[in-house]
Amino acid sequence: MSNDLRKHLSKPAAQLKVTLVNSHRILLARVEELPPGTTKKFTFDANGRKTEAFLANFRGELVAFVNRCVHLPITLDLDDNDFFTCDGNLFVCKTHGSVYDPHAGKCVGGPGQGKSLDRLPLVVDAGAIYLDWKE
Repeated sequence: MSNDLRKHLSKPAAQLKVTLVNSHRILLARVEELPPGTTKKFTFDANGRKTEAFLANFRGELVAFVNRCVHLPITLDLDDNDFFTCDGNLFVCKTHGSVYDPHAGKCVGGPGQGKSLDRLPLVVDAGAIYLDWKE
C-alpha cells in the first residue's frame, strides 16, 4: 500500500473523502470508523448528477440509501448527519417525522408510508466499505 493511500485511510471519518477505487467501487469508510448506531453522508455521481446518500451501521448491519425522503424530495437529516430516531430503531425524516425500517428502507410511519428509500449496493473488502455503483 502506498504512503499516500495509508495516510488517506488513517484520516478520521469526518475528514475522509470519497475515493474512486476502480470503475464501479467507491471507497466510503473503514469498518472500524462506523460503529453500530452511526452514519456517514457521502455523495456520488448518478447519471451525471451529484447525489447525496448515507451509510449506516444498524446493529452491525451496514446499509446505504439515497438521502431523499419518499414523501418530499428533501434530505432526511437536515444536514446534521443524524438519521436515527432517539431509540436507534428507525431512520427518521426530520422535516415531517416519517420513519423508515433501516433494513429495507421502507417507510413504516408518517407521510409516504409503504414506499421505500433507494437502497445502494455495498461491498466490504479487507475492512473497507465500498459503494458498488454501476451506472
